Amino acid sequence: MTRYFVLFLVLFIGSQSHISFAQPDIENQKAVKSLYFKKKWSIKNRLLKIKYSFYRKERKPQLDFSKWTLTFEDQFDSINRQKWRLGQAWGVVHPENLHQYYDDSSVHTKDGYLILDGSYKPNQIFHNNQWVKVPYAIGLVNSDISFKQKYGFFEIRSKNPKGPATWPAFWLTGAHKWPPEIDIFEMYGRKNGKHIHNQYMSLHWGKSNTKSRDFMAHKVKLPNDTDSNFHIYACLWEKHQISFYTDHHLVCKIRLNKRLQKLMDEEMVVILNNCFEAKYLPYLPPNFKSNQFIVDYIKVYSIY
Repeated sequence: MTRYFVLFLVLFIGSQSHISFAQPDIENQKAVKSLYFKKKWSIKNRLLKIKYSFYRKERKPQLDFSKWTLTFEDQFDSINRQKWRLGQAWGVVHPENLHQYYDDSSVHTKDGYLILDGSYKPNQIFHNNQWVKVPYAIGLVNSDISFKQKYGFFEIRSKNPKGPATWPAFWLTGAHKWPPEIDIFEMYGRKNGKHIHNQYMSLHWGKSNTKSRDFMAHKVKLPNDTDSNFHIYACLWEKHQISFYTDHHLVCKIRLNKRLQKLMDEEMVVILNNCFEAKYLPYLPPNFKSNQFIVDYIKVYSIY
């Protein structure tokens, strides 16, 4: 009996330590009580992460692609401007992130790889009826000009940047409004770059400034080589649940109740970006020039 109690205690503590929250844009919003256990007591997801840590080297596909239809793909032999918008539709800066701007020249290809740069490249940007000096240039591509889809399997193979303040991401967001949002991965360099091998997966939903506005995020510790080797990150988005895969191993599963199904029931676009977290910029080396988010391919399948 003691043995089972110890096992439960280990899993419980582990599940707490492996769950974290996304960016604090909604830190003052009240969490939805009905989702408390889903967010903080997910022993099932803890077990999936343990399984991944044991079996990730096998990298045997757990998915059957034969019944799905490929709807969107890019092998990045060149930048296809018919598929991708470079930057965001609203302009070259986000009003809450004036430390960085979207830069077309930070998006390029080489040897069949998409390269999204993040670099110290100060520029004067006209924003809010005034000129603002923005120090960092970042690469971002958005499928909103060509592709959107509700439900499906979304996959990327990438090698991610390293170091403090880094913040690469592969995510989906509402084609007509935000939220909803599905973050397939976000990696954070923070103060010293030691956290870059933690994959954060999150959902955002609801209407801003209302009680419906909320989010949940889970993380999994990956091998300490996400900056030196390619890994495959994916999400299987179904009506009743969203499952996250890393190197074709299931690492997280979130079931959607009827309320969440309704809030996530939107066509979404695909976004890849290399960013910086503003509060950790002081920890960049004084001689920092640039880093790179390198993408081998992206594929999207229809599952219904």
